[in-house]
Amino acid sequence: MAASTMPMPTPRTPTPIFLTPTPSAEDYPRVNLGSTPLPTMTPTPAPSPGAEATEAPPPEGMARVTADQLYGKNTPSGGFTALGHVHLVYADAEVKADQAVYDAKTKILRATGHVHFTQSNGDSATAQALEYESDTDRVTMFGVAGQTAALYYQGEQIQGLLYYRGSSAVVDGNGHTIIRDGWLTTCDLRHVAYHVTGKEIEVRPHDRLIVRHSSLWLGKYVVAALGIFVLPLSEITQRQSAYAPRVGYNSSEGFFVRNFINFYHSANLYGTYHVDYFQKVGIGLGADIYFQQRNGRGGGTLTLYDLRNNARQQTLTGARSSTQASLNLQHIFSDHLSGALQFNYSGTSAVFTALPATTTANLSITHNGARSTTSYILTNVRTGPSSSFGTIVNHTIAFSPVFSQSVGFNLLSNTNPQTFSRSVGLNLDTHFSARAFDADLVESTNHGFQTSGIDTGVETTTPVIAIQRIPELTLRARPFLITPFRLPVGITLIDGVYNDQFDNFQTARYEASAQFGPGLLRVGNSAIINATTTFRQDAYGTGDLQGSISEQIGLQQFFGRHADNTLSYSAMSVRGFTPLPSLDRQTGSDQIAEILNVYNGSIYHFSASTSYDFHNKFLSSINYQLNLQPNPYALLTLGTSYDPHGTGYSPLVITYATPLSRNDYLQFNGNYDFRLHGLQGQNYFLSHIVSDCYQVRLAYRQPLKEWDLSVSLLAFPNETATFGINNNGPIIPPVPQSF
Repeated sequence: MAASTMPMPTPRTPTPIFLTPTPSAEDYPRVNLGSTPLPTMTPTPAPSPGAEATEAPPPEGMARVTADQLYGKNTPSGGFTALGHVHLVYADAEVKADQAVYDAKTKILRATGHVHFTQSNGDSATAQALEYESDTDRVTMFGVAGQTAALYYQGEQIQGLLYYRGSSAVVDGNGHTIIRDGWLTTCDLRHVAYHVTGKEIEVRPHDRLIVRHSSLWLGKYVVAALGIFVLPLSEITQRQSAYAPRVGYNSSEGFFVRNFINFYHSANLYGTYHVDYFQKVGIGLGADIYFQQRNGRGGGTLTLYDLRNNARQQTLTGARSSTQASLNLQHIFSDHLSGALQFNYSGTSAVFTALPATTTANLSITHNGARSTTSYILTNVRTGPSSSFGTIVNHTIAFSPVFSQSVGFNLLSNTNPQTFSRSVGLNLDTHFSARAFDADLVESTNHGFQTSGIDTGVETTTPVIAIQRIPELTLRARPFLITPFRLPVGITLIDGVYNDQFDNFQTARYEASAQFGPGLLRVGNSAIINATTTFRQDAYGTGDLQGSISEQIGLQQFFGRHADNTLSYSAMSVRGFTPLPSLDRQTGSDQIAEILNVYNGSIYHFSASTSYDFHNKFLSSINYQLNLQPNPYALLTLGTSYDPHGTGYSPLVITYATPLSRNDYLQFNGNYDFRLHGLQGQNYFLSHIVSDCYQVRLAYRQPLKEWDLSVSLLAFPNETATFGINNNGPIIPPVPQSF
């Protein structure tokens, strides 16, 4: 693990007795060679005084030591002492100190005096003393303090630095680190607003950070005993989790404590245990477990939760306990075959009787070929004596880029006390794409029956009814443009035979429709007209005809650069008769709507809107809304409506958000009831950033009589490493993107 530099006084260099010679072979202690003795060679003559020597990097597998003074024997049983500006370079790290002693027997170099440990990624640490084992590349630092930015959370590198301290730190050659009596924070060391302590902090690079016997401190106060605190450090995004207990109060649960005990075996297996206490309800135990195969071909989630009601809750609800369980599995069997399984269980144990549990299971298998896809789906739902079973098979094949076919089959059976039903459906769709049109030939049928009164002596069986398409051909022309008017046109033709089992009637049906528009016309420099018209004609084998014309026309008039008014008129006229009302019943309509907007950029925006239905002679409510945004960080929204039919104004909806200072932000949601002359449904949200380190969020929801408090560490991406008190979701509701 890497760490950060700390202020360090400049050491005094003693008057040199021997100048350090240009490094030669014996100056490189061998690394990872067990008991192999250090090589010996005749030292290279020292350079002339004032000459500047260029240090070459040590050969691979070697370490180099330079200093103002070097004493000793470089033999298998000897060693040396280095004094003044000691500089050790090995692998991707280097150590600087005032003095160092190397023991060739133990292959340990011990450095003391202003020890500074640095890695190639820029992470560093200072220590009172350091031991370097040349045969394993292991470094042990005593009285260590440092910093690192080479940590990832939820797939993103942390923001800023992670600072740490400890009585000792052991860093292996692969970066695995253990810090004893550890202390860590992501706050600026000049203003440490929070920190986490633990008897042992273990860092497994690109895997996890584990703090044992850990506690969370805000300032000088302990706010949570975290026990074993595990933080994933994988560069792969994983499921988010809470880390600290959450305490709160609401009207339904009373005072409560939610405990989250995280475990992290690897990036492929981790999760959270839940131990919850609810004053008015009882005790809840559960677990969320996430797992996946090492080869990435499969994985899933397992969620379990059991709530044991207390005597008060049992009296109110008659339920002793409730259990929820869900399992989700996904697996890739091969390059062409994959599957998924979902299972859910919900059960309640009653005080005086047994209540039926509900289980739901879904199994899906998908095969993807070079030109085809086939999926198989099985579903089963059971609650006591009632059950439902369904299966779906879909097959799609592309014979060419323009010609494909889909076949679908579905079966559904329902069993209930004294009733049983079964239906079978078949859908075929042959699709063809040409340069001028798209075509679909569809055949859709659904057959089945429903039997009731089973075991009563009076059984009745009725057929399952639906619209049967046997078959239906649809031709959709490619949209084209009437160039002189820049008017788009779309034409659709449908020819089919239909069996309407609702009315026990079968007939042929023909439909032709054409849509013209939307077309735009600018009128002068301040008005725009847009219009769309659709013509539709239906003809039936019975000789009946039905036709309709629908139109939408809009006129938008601009008044300068700060106001506009839009009139929208829509109408549909239907004539004729249809013998298939369950398929294409059409009704006439005739109404106009108006919207007035007054605005000045994003500073303010007022709108008023209403509509009138000529067919029913009805004026709708008039809606008003005012948005004020004097700066990118503050917003006030007011909204109400007026009913002209006697009820008057509706409650005024209010949303207000504003910074109170550089570090404080307030938001309010609620409404003012004109009849009660008071605020209703009040929700207050307040956030405060402490030392640019963490954010405290406080919320009060008056309708639920609930308060929430959470703390988010700003160093972690998306503020997802959250220590919370009753943080059931986002504390501050979404505000406009400009915020």
